[in-house]
Amino acid sequence: MAVSDLFSAYCELISSPAQLTRCQEATSVSELLCVIKHLWQQTALSDDQLIAELAQLNQQVISGDNIQLAGHWLPYRYHAKSRSIHWCLPAGHATEPFQDETISRYRQTVLVNQFITPKTALSSLDIQAQAVQSITPTGFIFHLSRCGSTLLSGCLSELETTSVFSESPVLTEILLDRTLDETGQQQYLQHLINLQASVFPARPKIVIKWNAWDIFRWKSIRAIYPQVPVIFLVRNPVEILASHQRSAGRHMSGDPSLADYHPVFTVCEQGVTPLEFRMSVLACMMQKMHTFCDDPLTMKIDYAQLNSQRIHDVAVYFGLAPSAVEKMCMMERGRVHSKVPAHLFRADGKEKQSLFNSIEHDKIRCALNEYYQSLVPVLSPVI
Repeated sequence: MAVSDLFSAYCELISSPAQLTRCQEATSVSELLCVIKHLWQQTALSDDQLIAELAQLNQQVISGDNIQLAGHWLPYRYHAKSRSIHWCLPAGHATEPFQDETISRYRQTVLVNQFITPKTALSSLDIQAQAVQSITPTGFIFHLSRCGSTLLSGCLSELETTSVFSESPVLTEILLDRTLDETGQQQYLQHLINLQASVFPARPKIVIKWNAWDIFRWKSIRAIYPQVPVIFLVRNPVEILASHQRSAGRHMSGDPSLADYHPVFTVCEQGVTPLEFRMSVLACMMQKMHTFCDDPLTMKIDYAQLNSQRIHDVAVYFGLAPSAVEKMCMMERGRVHSKVPAHLFRADGKEKQSLFNSIEHDKIRCALNEYYQSLVPVLSPVI
């Protein structure tokens, strides 16, 4: 078979639910390769030859009119330089704290994903998205980082009708590509959310937890989804900064790729300490969040309020109705460490408070307390 014929066979395989099912029924590498050889009528190829052919085919960026991935494959990664979208086959809904961990599970446990990894042109999303329903997410979670957002999203993932996209890499990668204009970013965000939702038809309630820095793209996101209820999660800034002192998140480490989001993310100036840089980042995020609190469909929650009743209230606020069994599942999820589920949760607010000396405490309070007080919600039910 000529190279062009192999490409046609590859496109047919990744587009065909029947062929994909046959491949997914394989329980070993040799069995999977045998299935592909028979589908492609290439039984003379050795396993090594077929693997080499697949590797070459996986490198091709396919235009949308050659294939139909919608409803079967999950778009999970965007590479701005090549303007390509990477896809994988899912295996159950997300249960991990972050979507990149869910993607890792899919790629490691689904045998097909280890040999077939399609890439499509970004522009092909226009064609792919035509095959799926346009959805409106059930709720958004925005946060200042280390505020309990992973706890909240993890508990909501326990609901049987809910799919949670927790800090989806592909969504942030689209927002980070400044070669796309705002209209293009909005269009592709919608397509990607619709396409990700389409592979979980039994879980149609979509909750999206955005990255902390995505608050700087609020206006673009809100313009697409003006009616989606939103939770703003906040926390005592001393505790947020103490958490980043132990292990700095991407936005608190001087990552220059975030500079297009806001000038505060530019590389630290000489003489500026890491704590001072992080205080500046947190101040900007707090200011930005406060700006959007007048939106009638936003609700502020402080980390100190985030108990099992409050999480249930958020579910109701999002239009979800947890059953008695689901409430128990959420309570069980709340008892484990949100980012390391193998460990039990242990309150560490006092420990975090003690991480800084008195001078650092005073610095943080002087710089951030006013912003924090403007965001601290009144202790009242969400509903």
